[in-house]
Amino acid sequence: MKIKRNAPKRGVLFLLFCLFMMGTGVIFYFSSQPPGVSNSQSGKAVKIIQAVNDAFDITDTNLYAKIESKVKNIGFISRYKTPNAVVRKSAHFGIYFLMGMISACFGYFYARKILIGFLLGISLPVTIAVLDEYNQSFVGRGDSLNDVIIDGAGAFAGSLTVVILILIFKVIKLCLANIKRMF
Repeated sequence: MKIKRNAPKRGVLFLLFCLFMMGTGVIFYFSSQPPGVSNSQSGKAVKIIQAVNDAFDITDTNLYAKIESKVKNIGFISRYKTPNAVVRKSAHFGIYFLMGMISACFGYFYARKILIGFLLGISLPVTIAVLDEYNQSFVGRGDSLNDVIIDGAGAFAGSLTVVILILIFKVIKLCLANIKRMF
């Protein structure tokens, strides 16, 4: 029995596609929630985070104080004062960070070109972000360009992370090949 060489590549592409579609579904599920339900969901997340903090006492560390002072100086984050708002914006960034990583991996594995992976890693999630904000206007929630910017920043950071990891992997592979040639 002969195994096709492209079978693993197709499997990875299919997995990445499914992950992207599931992520998109989760995003649209949350954006279709009415304002009261959405606020309640992020309120529950705040309570969980506070419980974790109470258990591990994270906010009393020097590292936390340094990170907090840096984060508060970032322009678009300094506007959000309530824990609920910070959780919501952090969730935007985090979800789109993952979507950027998934899209960048898909683009790279499909075309084997870093630039294509990077561009797909930004453009696909930002397109979803724009559609997500448009979708929110149908359930009585306002659409926000600021949210799209936060989403885009997350997608950019996720895509950049993938590019850096690919480059590190290529450098290591090249070094190992050179070491093998020496012996």
